[in-house]
Amino acid sequence: MTKRTIQTVALVFILAAAGCTCAPKRAVPTATIPQTALPTPSATPLPSLPTAIPPTTAPPPPTAAPTSQPGSDYLGVKKQGGALGGTWTLKDVRVGAHEDRFRVVIEMNEPRDHAPFFEAIQVDNAAVPFPTGHDPTWGAARIDLVISDLYLFDFPVSERLPIPAPENPVVTRVDRYPTESDAHVGFSIGLRTPAAYEAYYLTDPVRIVIDVLYP
Repeated sequence: MTKRTIQTVALVFILAAAGCTCAPKRAVPTATIPQTALPTPSATPLPSLPTAIPPTTAPPPPTAAPTSQPGSDYLGVKKQGGALGGTWTLKDVRVGAHEDRFRVVIEMNEPRDHAPFFEAIQVDNAAVPFPTGHDPTWGAARIDLVISDLYLFDFPVSERLPIPAPENPVVTRVDRYPTESDAHVGFSIGLRTPAAYEAYYLTDPVRIVIDVLYP
């Protein structure tokens, strides 16, 4: 073995002992991971709050249909006046047709500062007939007037009553209203239709007045 060969072998052993190889190192390929762009998260719209519900407006109450008959508000209307006590006698019964009313006047003989007690009421002629029975010729309604402590004595009732009113638009007649007591005198005013009326008394001379008002 030559000296050169021995040197070469010795060099190999030295390199092997040092952990070194003569073979060239090959580079390890590095895997490149492609960078995929992550999707940009889109903003999810929040659910909109419910719109405030406007308060419910209650429907207007229905208009009640009128159930009463024309003029029925006058039925049952009662009026009173005067004072109880004493004795009164009838002097006159008269009527007068005015522009806006029909007037009935009951005059007493006695000069005092008040009138005898009286009560007037308007009634349906068919529903509240006379004690003697229903008489349709009086009209649809009546005003019945009863006066207390009044006596007829020498008053000519049959000559002065009834008092017809054929031309009047509201009143049909004026006549006696039958009463059960001698201390009460009654009069009735027939009405073609129920009507407003006034009842009052005057003095000097003492008179009870019933005014039937025209519509």
